[in-house]
Amino acid sequence: MSETETLTQPEPTTEIETVEVDPIAQMFEGVCPSISGRSELTYAIGRHAQDGTLHLRIVRNSGGGMSCTDWASASHIEAIIKGSPELTAKSFLALHPGKSINTGGFVMAVLKDLGLIRANEENTRLHEHVPTTTFQQVAMARIGVESAEPVPKPVRRKSKEG
Repeated sequence: MSETETLTQPEPTTEIETVEVDPIAQMFEGVCPSISGRSELTYAIGRHAQDGTLHLRIVRNSGGGMSCTDWASASHIEAIIKGSPELTAKSFLALHPGKSINTGGFVMAVLKDLGLIRANEENTRLHEHVPTTTFQQVAMARIGVESAEPVPKPVRRKSKEG
């Protein structure tokens, strides 16, 4: 190398690693049986950092079946529940289109355990919205936090035997 030549080294590149932060912070993790009772589901309730909305997700299934672990907003859940007089696992597939078919049934099991839906008296394969309840009410009751909305007392049905 001659005296007039200088060695040039490439500029160091600083690659900035971007870490995507989940805008939904988990507030509660619970466990409930699946609809069939053959497995135990772990679910989470979270709150969106910016708008404060509640969300639900399936964390795990003891039975090993696949499921989607993405968050579903309470508003989407309530739209499905209030828009259908007869709820099945298929009803909740709209929360995670194109994802595991098991997720709909798992979400339904969690909502039943929370008290937002119940089995239909005439056909236990179908479920229905528990009147006057909201996702926020049942979620906050489960978490143990006072909700701004009153939680209705369960209605006791009279026995048909007299």
